[in-house]
Amino acid sequence: MTRRHALQWAGAGFAASIVPALAQDSASPEALAEEAFIWGFPLVISDTLFRSAQQKGENINRFVVQGALSTPAFNVPGPNVDTLYGSAWLNLIGGPKIIAVPDTEDRYYSIQLVDAYGNSFAYIGRRATGTKAGAYAIAPPGWGGDLPAGVTRIEATTPHVLALTRVLVTSEADLPKAVAIEAQFSIGSLSDYPNQLAPALVTVRPWKLPIPDVASRGHEYFLDLRSAVVANPPLPEEREAVGHFATLASSFSSQSEAAAVLNAAIPKGVAKIKGAWGQLSETSGGWSVNKKVTPIIHDPLLRAAINQYGPGTHIAEEALYWSPVPDLGAGLSGDNRYRLRFAKGQLPPVDAFWSLTLYGPDFLLVENEIKRYAITDRSEGLVTKADDSLEIAIQNEKPLEEGINWLPAPKGPFRLILRTYQPRPELLEGRYRLPPLKTV
Repeated sequence: MTRRHALQWAGAGFAASIVPALAQDSASPEALAEEAFIWGFPLVISDTLFRSAQQKGENINRFVVQGALSTPAFNVPGPNVDTLYGSAWLNLIGGPKIIAVPDTEDRYYSIQLVDAYGNSFAYIGRRATGTKAGAYAIAPPGWGGDLPAGVTRIEATTPHVLALTRVLVTSEADLPKAVAIEAQFSIGSLSDYPNQLAPALVTVRPWKLPIPDVASRGHEYFLDLRSAVVANPPLPEEREAVGHFATLASSFSSQSEAAAVLNAAIPKGVAKIKGAWGQLSETSGGWSVNKKVTPIIHDPLLRAAINQYGPGTHIAEEALYWSPVPDLGAGLSGDNRYRLRFAKGQLPPVDAFWSLTLYGPDFLLVENEIKRYAITDRSEGLVTKADDSLEIAIQNEKPLEEGINWLPAPKGPFRLILRTYQPRPELLEGRYRLPPLKTV
C-alpha cells in the first residue's frame, strides 16, 4: 500500500463516501474490514465489469445480442438452450435512457435490470410489462424531469445498470424470428426518442459475462470499493447501516498495519460468502431451489452469495432453478442410469416454459450423438407412456424402452438444472412438488 493510498484511507476514507454522517462503532478493525468486504463484494464485481466495458467501448447504452442458441462449442458455463441472450450497460449519469421493445406477440422475453449492487430491481418483459410494443425510461436516482407521452418510467436504484435480455426460441425454424425480435431492442437518450434510438447489434459470438476475481486484488480491493461507492451510492435505507465502516478509515497507525488487516479480511469474507450459499436453498422431494432472490436484497451476506457467480440471478417470480440434491456435489454420474417421470397432468406448472438441461461438472454443455442438450416443453418428438406420463431417461447409452425420452449423459460426472420460467403460485408456494430423480 503506497503512502498516497494510506492517506486516502486515513482522511477521506472510503466509508466517508458512503454516508454523510459518520457513526461510531466499537467493532474491531478486523471485523469491520471483513464486513466491508462482504458488503461491497457484488458492487466491486459490477463496477469492474462496467469499467472494463467502458474502456473497450463495448455494450455501453447499446444492446449486443446473441444470434444463435448456446451449444457446447460456445464453451460458456451454465447457459440455457431455450433463449437467446444479450446485454447492455446503461450509464444514467447524464439522465434517463429509453429502452424500446417491439410487440413479441406473447413470446416470452425479459429485460432484467440489475443495479450496481446486484439487485434485479425491475424487469421489462412478458411477466412484468406484457408483450406489446413499448418504451421505458430508466431514470437515475433522484431524477425529476418529464417524459414524453407513452413512455413508462422505471426508477433505477443506481446510476449504472446492467440490462440482460432473454428471448425464447420455440424451435430451430423459429430462430430467425426470435433473432429479428431481439434485434429491435433499442436504447437512446431522451433527445434520441423516438427516431434515433440505437438498435441492438446481433453477434455470432457466444454471449459471456466474465466474472472478475476481485478477491485476488488484496487490499487494493478496498480502494476499488471506495471509488465504486462514489459512482454508485447505496440506497438511502442502507446508508445508516454501513455508516459504522467509517471508523475503519482511522483505525490504522501505519500503512503496513492497514495492508495486513485488509489482506487478512478477504479470505475470511470469501469463506463466509461461500458458506452462505447453503442458506439460500431449500430442498423438497430431492430437489434444491433458491426462492430468496427478491428485487432488493438488504442482507449483505445473502446478496454477496447470490452474486458470487456474477450478476443476473432471476427473482423467484421470474424463474426458479432446481437442482437434484446429489448434484450439489456433482454426485450424478453417467455410470448410472436415472429416470424422471412426470405423471399425467403433473408437468411443472409455469406460465412461460420449463427445461431440463444437462451439463458437465464444469457447467459446460456436453456434446452428444443426437445433439440434445435439454428436454423442454418445446422439444420435438417427445413421447408419452400409455398412461400419458412423460418419462425422461438420463444416461450414457440410448435406452431400449419404448415411450421414453433420452437426455444423453457423459460417461463421467454431470449436473442437471431444471428451469421453470414464470412459475405459477403452486410452484412458488411449494404446493406442487417436483417428482424425484430416481436411479434405476
